[in-house]
Amino acid sequence: MRHRFVFLLVCLPLCVVLVPNNSPVAMSVPQPSPEPPRVVEHGGALPDTAEMDRLAVTDAVAFLDACLRHQVRNIRGYSGVLCKTERIRGKLQPREVIDFWFSESPYRVLMKWREGSRGAKASLYVEGANENRIAILTRLNVVLDLDPDGRLVQDGGRYNIREFSMRQGTERTLRAWSAAQERGILRVEYLGRRTVPEADGRSCYVLRRTCDPPEEEGVVTVKVVIDAEHWLQVGSELIDGNGNLIGSYYFTGLSINPEFAADQFDRSALRKR
Repeated sequence: MRHRFVFLLVCLPLCVVLVPNNSPVAMSVPQPSPEPPRVVEHGGALPDTAEMDRLAVTDAVAFLDACLRHQVRNIRGYSGVLCKTERIRGKLQPREVIDFWFSESPYRVLMKWREGSRGAKASLYVEGANENRIAILTRLNVVLDLDPDGRLVQDGGRYNIREFSMRQGTERTLRAWSAAQERGILRVEYLGRRTVPEADGRSCYVLRRTCDPPEEEGVVTVKVVIDAEHWLQVGSELIDGNGNLIGSYYFTGLSINPEFAADQFDRSALRKR
């Protein structure tokens, strides 16, 4: 089942008025928080660069596992720009460019759209606050608190704001690739360490998986881009069997483990430029 990012229609305030009192929006029911890292910590030293180079060629699952363990140990948060394009209900949506600020623990996300917004100017999620609902600044400059899994926001994107982080992206990749490996159908080609323009020209490990049979949403080709410096999954592309783009995600302009201002994830930050 796919969860989805929140994007609001301009007419959303009217929609809220029309929702019955027993709707997810009207009820004050706390929602689940983001799941903790699923990585199994093996302990001991992480692979060095030479070993990572070897694993990228010989064992993609072990390579991703090492990336994930490094993130859990060393990455507390980051800020930057997310550039994404998604196909929703068969229709390719306009490219979105989103400034973001993210903290791993507690899990906090602030997003502000530069372009491609379909209604939301900004969104904020803070684990354990606001009944675990998302605060949305609409184009009408109205702030609404919405259930991230509610009916009004299900069709906005392929992932929920609680699935935003690069760590969670690596977890999704690792789960899918591990399952394919167990079934004996994992086919991964290592494309080398490359300078990736979409990732600020960073040196990255690039791996490409071919899914046979196709996976959910008809995914046949998965390209994963791992930053060679921080071992973060800074890019991914999903393509169907006809060569159509299903999703493209690139994190750029990254600042790793920044010191956030005390009010960075306050509700007031939604309106700040």
